[in-house]
Amino acid sequence: MRLIDEIHENRLLSTWAELLPRRPGQVGSIHETDAELIPLGDGRLLALTVDAVIEEIAAGIFHDPFTAGRTAVVSSLADLAAVGADPLGVLLSVTLPDGEPSVQERVAAGVGEACSLAGTYVLGGDTNEGSEHLEITEITVAAAGLVPEGEQLTRTGLQPGDRLYAAGLLGAGSAIAAAVLLDLPDSVYTEDDYRPPPRVKEGVCLRGIANACMDTSDGLIATLDQLARLNGVGIRVDNDPQALLDEGARRVSAATGLSAPVLLAGHHGEFELVFAVPPGRTGLLEAAAQAIDWTPIPVGEAAEGSGVSLAGHVVDTARIRNLLPEVGGDLEAYLAGLIALLSEEDA
Repeated sequence: MRLIDEIHENRLLSTWAELLPRRPGQVGSIHETDAELIPLGDGRLLALTVDAVIEEIAAGIFHDPFTAGRTAVVSSLADLAAVGADPLGVLLSVTLPDGEPSVQERVAAGVGEACSLAGTYVLGGDTNEGSEHLEITEITVAAAGLVPEGEQLTRTGLQPGDRLYAAGLLGAGSAIAAAVLLDLPDSVYTEDDYRPPPRVKEGVCLRGIANACMDTSDGLIATLDQLARLNGVGIRVDNDPQALLDEGARRVSAATGLSAPVLLAGHHGEFELVFAVPPGRTGLLEAAAQAIDWTPIPVGEAAEGSGVSLAGHVVDTARIRNLLPEVGGDLEAYLAGLIALLSEEDA
C-alpha cells in the first residue's frame, strides 16, 4: 500500500481517480493540489474547487445559517488561496427549509460577509427546497480563480530544511466542535466566535515564495501529515503547541483541560494556510507579509525521514486521521479516542 493510501479519506479519493476521467494536461496529480488547475493556453491557470457544509450541520456544530453560509464560502476560498489564485467568484447551491425565509436571509448574510472580506462575488447558483422540518440547510459552494502559470502553489515541493508556517493561529475548528459536544457555556465559546478569515490575499502573497501549501480544513495535524506523506519528509513542530492556538481555542483548553495537541489534531479545521518556505526565502516572506500587514505563525521544520512530531513526540497520524471513520462518526467516541491517542504519545 502506498504511504498516502494508509489514510481512509485518501483511499476514497484515489478510488474516485480510478473511476472517473481526468482532463489531459491538468496540473498536478490526485492529492497534490487543494484546487484543480486547468491551463487556459494564455499563460494562466483556471483554479476550480467545490466544497459542502453538510456534516457540520448534521452533527449540530453549526446552528446559525449565517455560520454555515460563511463557512461554506471560506472553505472553497481556502482551496483557491492554497494554490495562490485570485478568486473570480463563487457558485452557491442551497437547500432551504420550506417556508423559512429567515434562513435564506441568514445564509445570504454569511455568504456576503465572506465574499466581501475576500473581495469577490456570487456568480450564480441553484436553490432547492427541503422539508419544512429541516432545521437549517445544506450548502455547497464552488469557487473559481486564476493564477499565472508557473506561479501556482501545490502541496508538493517541500524539502528537508524548509520552514513551515501557518497563515494564522489555529484550533478554532476543534474549539467550536468541543464547545458543542461538551455543552460549554457561552462565556467560553459560542458559534459567533468561529469566524475563520478567507486567506486569498495571503495565498497570492506566497506565489514565488512558498515551496508547498495546503489549507487546514481537517486540522493542523492532518495537514502536516498529508504534506509529509506527499513529499517523503518528516515534519517537526518546534513551536510550543499552546502558542499555536487562537484565543478561543485557548479558552476552550483552559475550561475543559483539553490539551493543545488535541485541539490541533481535531478533524474539524479552520481553513488557515500551512506553507513551507526554503531558508533562503524567509527574507522575501517577511517583506511580502509586511507589505500586506500580515504576521505568519512559525510552526516547525521539514526534516529527513517521515512522520510528524509534536511537542517532542512522534504522533501516530494514521490512527488519528482514521479515527473518525473507525468510530462510525460518533463524535463522543472520537473525542475520547483522540484524547487517548495523544495521551499515549505523552506517556
